[in-house]
Amino acid sequence: MNTEERIHTFIVEELLEQPFSGDDPLDEGVVDSLGIEQLVDFLEYEYGIEFADQEVTAENFATVPGVAALVDDKRAAAASPPRDAGR
Repeated sequence: MNTEERIHTFIVEELLEQPFSGDDPLDEGVVDSLGIEQLVDFLEYEYGIEFADQEVTAENFATVPGVAALVDDKRAAAASPPRDAGR
């Protein structure tokens, strides 16, 4: 399961109280602010990343693909050695 699928599954199975048949629960506005906080907690735990307060914005959490890209970028940055390594 890729990052986008995992995020979508978590939202639908853990955050929504009613069945969801649309494509993107974030884009369709069915996740409230408490749900976003729960999503952030899940992402930090599941993927071993951290979000700064200023990263948790409506813009960054507007769509599932957007959140997945942000998570993948953070994971890639964490896996990359520092630029000064080897000097």
